[in-house]
Amino acid sequence: MVINRLIKYLLAYDLILSFALGLLVPFLSVFVIQDIHGGNIKVAGLSFTVYWLVRVITVTPLARFMDSHDGERDEYFFTIAGSFMLSTLMLFFIWADKAWHIYLIQGLIGASNSMAVPGWRILFTDHLDKGKVGLEWSFDDIVIGISTAVSAYLGAIIVDDYGFKTLFVIISILGYIGTLMLIPTWKSIRKKPKHKRKRTLIAKDPFPSG
Repeated sequence: MVINRLIKYLLAYDLILSFALGLLVPFLSVFVIQDIHGGNIKVAGLSFTVYWLVRVITVTPLARFMDSHDGERDEYFFTIAGSFMLSTLMLFFIWADKAWHIYLIQGLIGASNSMAVPGWRILFTDHLDKGKVGLEWSFDDIVIGISTAVSAYLGAIIVDDYGFKTLFVIISILGYIGTLMLIPTWKSIRKKPKHKRKRTLIAKDPFPSG
């Protein structure tokens, strides 16, 4: 089975990012309750609300901006910038000790995903191999499912044995590694569109915030 080079790199990127965030997603509420002054289940729930509000407010303008520019370089840079921002924000949790810190970080994570997720989807959609569209999207579902399933349990082990600070550092490092996976794909990024694109950008989110 032959899959083009860029699709392989995009799947590898998604594998690493999904694995990294899967380490945290099930346990962010625990972190808020245990380590944040005044933290409780309401604070944790509101942080998710902040994430998604920022996410839905920012994703359409950013997607429209990408649509308005020919070629794929804008999507490429948005994907890298959003992923780098997301990876850096994981480190901010280390110094967070108040509820508003969590809200701010979650909001910024929402904005970073509004850059990275549509950019990644556009690149992936544009480079799907002819006759393998469903197959290659199914590979992405498998990548997300397996990486999240494994990382959820590993995240529990890391938190239990080493604490949240270690977990945040590991997530950040993995995020940077995943972002660097895109660097070698630069030559595959088109300066001009191959054809007029029809996009569905706001569907599932492969990078849900904790």
